[in-house]
Amino acid sequence: MSARRRDEPMSVKYWSFAGLMLTYWCNARCASCYLRCSPGHDERMDAGFALRIWRELIDACPHGCRIHLTGGEAFGDWGSLIELARRAQGEQLRPLEKIETNAFWATDRQIVRRRLAALDEAGMVKLVISADPYHQQFVPIARCRLLAKEAMELLGAQRVQVRWRDWLAGGCDTDALPADERESLFLHYAASGRDRMTGRATDTLAGRLAAHPAEAFEGSSCRDALLRSRHVHVGPDGLVMPGACAGIVLGRALDESISSIWRRLENDFDGRPIVGVLSRKGPAGLLDEAQAAGFRPSPDGYASKCHLCWSLRKFFAGFAGEKRFTNEIAPVWLYA
Repeated sequence: MSARRRDEPMSVKYWSFAGLMLTYWCNARCASCYLRCSPGHDERMDAGFALRIWRELIDACPHGCRIHLTGGEAFGDWGSLIELARRAQGEQLRPLEKIETNAFWATDRQIVRRRLAALDEAGMVKLVISADPYHQQFVPIARCRLLAKEAMELLGAQRVQVRWRDWLAGGCDTDALPADERESLFLHYAASGRDRMTGRATDTLAGRLAAHPAEAFEGSSCRDALLRSRHVHVGPDGLVMPGACAGIVLGRALDESISSIWRRLENDFDGRPIVGVLSRKGPAGLLDEAQAAGFRPSPDGYASKCHLCWSLRKFFAGFAGEKRFTNEIAPVWLYA
């Protein structure tokens, strides 16, 4: 591809907001999890690799890059988390925009206050607490409320984000509900559109929501989400993924630098069999090739274009033996 003119709009925006997924491990198996995180995953990002990626993300963007730490569950290894935050502060790798947690560890006020004080001292700007019907199947809501209360007192309300505050105020422990009542609550919540219909949500939620035929998503491109959102995640395995599209690989940070991944994407995205087609035509653009390889659209339809996209990617991840797609579809276990 020829070099872009100075007055020509950028095809791929610089990544100015990035999440380091420190692990795929989580104490929970939430029905909505787009990464299918669970206690069975032990992949973890060591501090040295995390710091390298952190530096490269900042250097690759002329405007700098805000970093957040997430997972899986970032607090699954407290020692590693606080070590990383302190080392980043020591190397002046700012800002640590936020850290995300489901509060499973917030069992005691003193533990909560000690950890929050340590993170505050290490430069954390904001704490994000996941609270919703799915997490409360595995994490007592009292722990979320304790963490939110102490964080607001210690850090200030403006530095505490809860997803979602309406649930935190009026929710319950959904593991105590009868299974049919819990499922009904999950579906009611999912129908509000707050959750991405990818990953585990395609197995547990998407098939029970209002659906549309695959053809209904024709003409709906994914260009903004893939190329122009400025947001990426980097997994413990070095996979660089669009912020909202887990399982689509933009590059591999174990093999090359972040700036090299960005430059290569800027130069060749249009020719990539997944990212290129999705950025031009959306998931409906993959239908013809998938059907030629044996894919059959669900007669029940799809809850969203993300649901359709996931179904097509899952097909190409190995079920069709279509190997040329696998460079952009990973990790494989995510689709299994």
